[in-house]
Amino acid sequence: MSAFFVGAFGEKVVIANQGKDCHGRHGLAGDGTLRRRIRRPSLRPREAARRGINQMTTTLTEKTFAELFTYAGGTNGTCVNSQGFIQPSATPRFDFDPVTKVAKGLLIENARINQLAFSSRFENAAWTKTSVTAVPGAAQAPNGRWDACKLTLLSGGIASVGRASQTTAKVAAAMTYTFSFYAKAAGSSNGWTFASGATTGERISFAFDLSALTISLFTISAFVEVTKRIVDIGGGWRRVEVVFTTDASATLTAAVYPGAAVAGTGPGDGVAGIYVWGAQLEVGAFASSYIPSWDGVTARASIGSYCDAKGLLRYAAAGVARNSYEPSNLTLPPVLMVEEQRTNILAKSSDVHLWSGGGMVRNTGKTAPDGTLRAVEFSGAANSPNFLSAAATATVMTYSIYLKNVSRTAVIDLMLRNSTTTFNGAPGSVNLHSPTPSISGTGWEMRDAGGGWFRCTYTSNMPITVGDTLTCYAVASGARPDNGTCLAWGAQLEAGAFATSYIPSTETFTGRASVGTYFDSTGAMKTATAGVARMTYNPADLTVAPWLMLEGQSTNLLLGSQITLGVAGGTTPPAVASTTIDGEACVAVTFTPASASGYSGSRVQSGAGVGAAVTTGTAYSTSAYVKLSRPLTGSEAINLYYTGSSGMGGFIISTANSAQFVDRFSRTATQNITPAASGGIYPVVHNNGVLTSNLTVWFCKGQVEEGPVVTSYIPTTAATMTRAADASTSAATTRQADTATSAATTRTGDLVRVDTTKGWCNAAEGTLYMEFGRPREGDAATRNLIEIGSAIANRVGIGFNTTGSAYAYSNANGVSGPSTVAIGLLGTPVGNPVKTTVSYGADGLRYGCNGQLLKAGMTTVPPMNFLGIGNLATGGNQPFLHVRSVQYRPQKLTDAEVVALTA
Repeated sequence: MSAFFVGAFGEKVVIANQGKDCHGRHGLAGDGTLRRRIRRPSLRPREAARRGINQMTTTLTEKTFAELFTYAGGTNGTCVNSQGFIQPSATPRFDFDPVTKVAKGLLIENARINQLAFSSRFENAAWTKTSVTAVPGAAQAPNGRWDACKLTLLSGGIASVGRASQTTAKVAAAMTYTFSFYAKAAGSSNGWTFASGATTGERISFAFDLSALTISLFTISAFVEVTKRIVDIGGGWRRVEVVFTTDASATLTAAVYPGAAVAGTGPGDGVAGIYVWGAQLEVGAFASSYIPSWDGVTARASIGSYCDAKGLLRYAAAGVARNSYEPSNLTLPPVLMVEEQRTNILAKSSDVHLWSGGGMVRNTGKTAPDGTLRAVEFSGAANSPNFLSAAATATVMTYSIYLKNVSRTAVIDLMLRNSTTTFNGAPGSVNLHSPTPSISGTGWEMRDAGGGWFRCTYTSNMPITVGDTLTCYAVASGARPDNGTCLAWGAQLEAGAFATSYIPSTETFTGRASVGTYFDSTGAMKTATAGVARMTYNPADLTVAPWLMLEGQSTNLLLGSQITLGVAGGTTPPAVASTTIDGEACVAVTFTPASASGYSGSRVQSGAGVGAAVTTGTAYSTSAYVKLSRPLTGSEAINLYYTGSSGMGGFIISTANSAQFVDRFSRTATQNITPAASGGIYPVVHNNGVLTSNLTVWFCKGQVEEGPVVTSYIPTTAATMTRAADASTSAATTRQADTATSAATTRTGDLVRVDTTKGWCNAAEGTLYMEFGRPREGDAATRNLIEIGSAIANRVGIGFNTTGSAYAYSNANGVSGPSTVAIGLLGTPVGNPVKTTVSYGADGLRYGCNGQLLKAGMTTVPPMNFLGIGNLATGGNQPFLHVRSVQYRPQKLTDAEVVALTA
C-alpha cells in the first residue's frame, strides 16, 4: 500500500511505498522541472509503527504531475508566474505572490464570467470615453507587457465627468457583482470607480487613493455596498475591488474615473491620469483571478507588424491576426494585437541612409529589428542635422524611430520640428551608452525593443496645423563631434497621440543602369540584370521576408575580384589550393598547429591578376567573403586584410565572431581607411595565433571601393566595374485597422483529481490531509476542500461553508453520516495557511483543523474511484483557494496523531 505527498504545490509529487520496494523514476515537479529519484532505507513494520506516522515510508518515488493527477478546466484562466506577472494558464495553475515572488500553491477556483468586452483595451470603442483620452501601450502592465492604457482627463476637464465606461446586460433582479481593475498612478494617484443601473439614480461609487491604498464610499443610491479593498500587486500597481448589490435593472454600467494632478478633482491638465489594465465585472461576492476577455481579429485590409517568438519584427499578411510577443521579455506569452488605422507619412522610413544632411558616415547592411539588413550605422562627425520632412496630417503627431548603440559615448539627438512655423518640439536626448539606457525630454518615451534596440517616441506638444512641414531629426540635430557609432532604422510619423506598430513605407523600384548582386531565397548570391529590382534575403536568416535593395553608385576597384588563385608565404607557408565550395570558386588555405603566427609566419595572398590601385588622400573600404572549417577557440585568430603599397587595416576573426563564418560564406569589412602611399594592393589571409588543430579558410569575392562604407558585391574580371545607383520612389503607407470582436468570457472551474485505482488507495481506511490558504467566504454555496469517493452517494471529505467554517462529512451507499461540528476560520486572514485532515475507518471520522479535533460516526467506508483536490470526487464545486500541500495515508490516525498533523 502507498501513501502520496504533494509538498508545497509547485515543488514535487512523492509516492511513499510502505513495506515494499518500488520502481522509482524521474518525475516532473509542479513547475515542470525534472526531479531525480530519491531512495531511503526501508523500515520494518514494527519499527515504522514505533517511530510514528511521519517516519513510516520506505522508498520515495517522485512521479510526474500527470502520472497521478487528472486535470481539466481553468480555460481562460490566469495565474501569477514566478516573475510576478499575470499570464494565461489553464489547469493546473501554479500561482506566485506578485510582490514577493514566493509560491502560493495550486490555484483552484470555481467558474466565473468576466462580463466586459475588450477588458484590457480601454482605447477600444467598447469603452465609452467622456472627457478623457485613452492611450494604449502607455506602460508595462501587470502581465509584464506594454499593454497598460493611460486614462487622462482632458485639459480643463472635471474629474467627476471624465471616465471610461462600459454597459452590459444583466438579469432584471438584484444581484451581487464585483467590479475590479488594475491601476497605477500616472501623474495622479486618485480616481473613482462607479457602477449604475438603467439610470444614474441607481448607482454606487467609490473614491480611491492608489498611493495610500485607501478606498471609501463616495455616492450610493438604490445599490448596496458589500465590500471594497485595494491590493498592492507590486511595481506600483494596485487591484481595485468593489463588491455591491444592484437594483433590479436589466443593465449594468461600470466605469473608471481618473483623477487629476491638482487635488485629484481637477481641472485636468491633459497630462496627469492613471494607468489601467485588466477590468473585470463578475457575479460574485469577491474578485476572482483576472479573466482576460476573448478578443479576436476578423479582418485587416493590409499587412501589419508584430514581434515573433524570437523577438524579430515580422509582417502579417492582410487579414491575418497578429499574436505578438513582448520583445523585452520573450518568456511571456503572446497577446493579440488590435490597432486602429494609421498612416506612416514618412517616405524612406526603413532606409535612413537616404535622409538628407548630416555629413556623418552612413553604413548600410546592418541587421534591423525586422531581420532585414536595412539598419544604418551612423559614425563620424555631423556638420548638420540628419533629417526628413513630411506634411502634417493632424494637429497632434507622433514621431518614432528605432536606435541601437554600437560604440557611442554621448547622447543621440532626436527632435521633431515644425519647419513652417520654425517651432522646435522638445529635443530628445537618448543615452544608450550607460548601463541603464534612458531618454530625456518632455514628451519623449523609450521602450526596449529587444536585441539591444530601443524604440523612441515623441508625441507633439507644439502648435501644428494640417499641412505644416514637419521635420524629423535623427541621430544628430545639428553639428556634432565624432561620438562613436550607433544604428538607426524604422522611422515613423503618424497622426495621433501615441505610437502604433511600425508601418514600413512603400518603395517602388524604377531603374538601375547596371547589374547588381543580391541573395535569393536559398541564400545564394545572384546577379540582377540592369533595370531589374533586387529583392534580397538575409542569408543569415532566410525566414526574414525579402526587401528591395536601394544603393548609391559604387565601383569595385579590385580586378579579378572572384579570387581563385592564391600564393603561400611566410616561414611556415600553409597549404594553398584553388577549389569550389558551396558553389563558389575560391582559394582554400589550411593552417596547422605548426603554422607560425603573423604575416611573416604563415600567410596566403591572392594570385596573379588580383589587385586594386589606390591613391593616398582618398578613403577606401575593403571587403571579402570568408568561410571557416570550424569555429575558433581560445586565442585562435585569423586576419584578413589588404596590403601592398600601403596597409589598409585588417579584419580579425576570433573566438568571439567566428561562428558566423562556419556554416556559410560571410563578409569581412574594413571601412574608411586612407592609404599612406599610392600604388597597388591585394588581399592577404594570415594566421594570427596558435591553432589547436587544423583550420581551413576559404575566401573569395573581394572588393575595394572608394568611400567610408562597404556596399553590395560588384563582380570584376580584367577591369574595374561600376554598379549604378538604384532609382526608386517612396510613399506614405497605411496600415488598416484590425476589425476585432470581443465578448464576455468564462473561466471554467479548475478540475483537479487523483485516480485512486492506481494501487495506492486503501479501500478500508485512510487519511486525507491538506494545507491551503483560507478561501474567501461569502460565495453562494458550500464548497468542497478535499473529497475521496466515487459518487455523491459515496464519499468522504471536508467542506467549507458560506460562514467561513470547515467540517468533515461522509456518505456511504446513499446514507449520509453525521458531519462533524464546523470549525470557524474567520480568525485566519484570507490566504493565510490552514491545516486540515480527515481520517476515516470502521470507527468513524476524525477531523482535525489547526490543531483542533472533532469526531463523527460513519456507517461504512464508501467505495472510492477519485480523490478530488478542491473538488468533489466527481469533479466540480470548487472553492476559491490556493492548495499548498496534500497528503494521503493508507491508514487511519489516532486522536493524538490527527492533532499533531494539523497543529
